[in-house]
Amino acid sequence: MKISLGVYPNETPAQIIDSAKLAEKVGFDTLWMLDSHLLFREVYTMLGALSVSTTKLRFGTAVTNPLTRHPTVTASAFSTLHALSGGRATLGISVGDSALKAMNLEIAKMAELADTVVKIRALLGGQSASFSGEDQAKLIFGNVDIPIYVAATGPKMLKMAGAMADGVILMNGVAPELIEAAIALVREGEREAGRPNGETKMVVWAACHPSFDAVKYNVARAILRNIPGPMDELTRTTAAKVREAYNYEQHGRSEAEFGKIVPDAIVTRYAFAGDPSMIKGQIDALAPLGVDEVVLAIPVAPEIKSRNDVMQELTPIISN
Repeated sequence: MKISLGVYPNETPAQIIDSAKLAEKVGFDTLWMLDSHLLFREVYTMLGALSVSTTKLRFGTAVTNPLTRHPTVTASAFSTLHALSGGRATLGISVGDSALKAMNLEIAKMAELADTVVKIRALLGGQSASFSGEDQAKLIFGNVDIPIYVAATGPKMLKMAGAMADGVILMNGVAPELIEAAIALVREGEREAGRPNGETKMVVWAACHPSFDAVKYNVARAILRNIPGPMDELTRTTAAKVREAYNYEQHGRSEAEFGKIVPDAIVTRYAFAGDPSMIKGQIDALAPLGVDEVVLAIPVAPEIKSRNDVMQELTPIISN
């Protein structure tokens, strides 16, 4: 099972590049970066810089969307990243979250996302795609093989990802019963689309930090989603409080005020937390379920242990 790094790009570009170099040295497989242009550093600028600053580390968006990035722009960006990195780019996409909510806009519809995936795949494959009723758009630098992963949480999105994506990024927590329920729906989508069972790669994304308090922002967002699988009364009542307090200006930030609502008791169901042995146990529990990759999304904030220090502490887990 691959172990990758999730980056909330809220530092200086130089600091992010430094973390990428360390991630490569430690042995992380992929660096996945948020695309939320008002809240974080611009993702394609950063991924281009990281591509030329490393030699083995893969890169991906976690995730872009069909609305703030036109499909032709996304296809062009990834064609360029593919060439710049020597084939180390993976496209992660979904309906959108903070990138749109920060502008008070609605996220994309599922049908719009599905259509976008089809068109981007066509453009990257050197084919034409229609945007105005005629097949008239074609990417000059197409004919590249770039995996397309869809971030999915709810049942309908999970089945759609199984029907059409190369991989699915699960933001469904980390408890085995939650991930098992999500994977079952992806596999159902594969079967209904006539795809081979197990063709869709499974990636589990969640915040990771030794401090429970440092990951509660991510737990807060996770419990607001339509996650299949069991939810206890404490989580249900906490979600109701979080929904009232959630502020997209603090999205993806460890210091978010709404994170303080989350009790310690539910943290390890939705995030990787604790000492390295505890985090290793959480990761190991996912392997029998058919998870191909876990993404440890390490937050950065003034009052918590730095991303680079956390990566250093996790080195024995990553290198084994």
